[in-house]
Amino acid sequence: MASIVGSKEQDNLLRWDGKKKGYFEIYFLKWNDEQSRTAGWIRYTLTSPLARVGPPRCELWGIFFDVENPEKNFAVKQRYSIDRLSWNRDPFSVRIADAELSTNACHAAIADEDRGHSFEWDLTFDSTTPTYYYFPWQVLYKTAFPKTKVICPHPDARFSGKLVADGREITLHNAPGQQEHAWGAAQHGVRWAWGQCNIFKEDPSAIWEGIDVLLNVGLRLDARFKLFYLKAGERTYRFNALHQWVLNRSRWDLGHWAFEASSRDARLTGEVTSRFDDFVGVTYEEPDGGTLWCNNSKVSSVRLQLSRPDGSPIAELTSNQGCAAEYVDRKIYPQVPIRI
Repeated sequence: MASIVGSKEQDNLLRWDGKKKGYFEIYFLKWNDEQSRTAGWIRYTLTSPLARVGPPRCELWGIFFDVENPEKNFAVKQRYSIDRLSWNRDPFSVRIADAELSTNACHAAIADEDRGHSFEWDLTFDSTTPTYYYFPWQVLYKTAFPKTKVICPHPDARFSGKLVADGREITLHNAPGQQEHAWGAAQHGVRWAWGQCNIFKEDPSAIWEGIDVLLNVGLRLDARFKLFYLKAGERTYRFNALHQWVLNRSRWDLGHWAFEASSRDARLTGEVTSRFDDFVGVTYEEPDGGTLWCNNSKVSSVRLQLSRPDGSPIAELTSNQGCAAEYVDRKIYPQVPIRI
């Protein structure tokens, strides 16, 4: 008898039907290790382009960050034909060649001989926090809008195991991080800023995540949406109702992001800052043939202020170089070299 699929497994199940064109699906994981002062970001991806663009493919990605020595930061990627992709539903797993991702474990090895970099990982992870759903209603995960669907089955994961970054061996013991799952149609988005942090000095159990994305909503029209989430103390604050997508405030440029979000019972203001040296630039190739460049940092800093509607403070949360930040655009920023 088949076992019952758990909720995190259900949220991670592969959505691709094995045939659909103009489609992408991404699993990404990130962690910060305070002991070694390093961080990592890995992806298991598939892209099924439009027929005119090219054949389907699957890829493994990895970025390594060194807080003290950012000159040692690097990125690697390995591409395979789609026949190297396989998956299970019960229990959930996705395999690309010899690499595998399951509900609570992942392993892979990438070697880029041309650039002289390599990244291997063999990790376990888990979280007790429920899945974070970006959208307020489950029906939005079944409709054509928004084109990109995102959920976070492990918003407050703890990673343990071993990794080897350019020959450097690092052992993780309950390093904080997360695991997300995204899928969608031919275009990811026009441009966006995204951030996440679960390493706060004042409250080690706090979790913040936010996105400011410009989307094409059809008929050559673009719309900008801002969604935020915060778990602090014993409460969870969601600033993702449909009207908040528009009313939340956000402004960003490379290396700096300021935002403000309000609900009936709380107001959140925040600022994310990043050193240019802490970014690693990578190239996203979309299913429709478009190109985006992601300026990726997993060692940025964030300051959050949570207050009641009358302005009285609830909490202030800060993280120094423990915050993830990505700025994705359709142009290359000269301050950040493109690594892959």
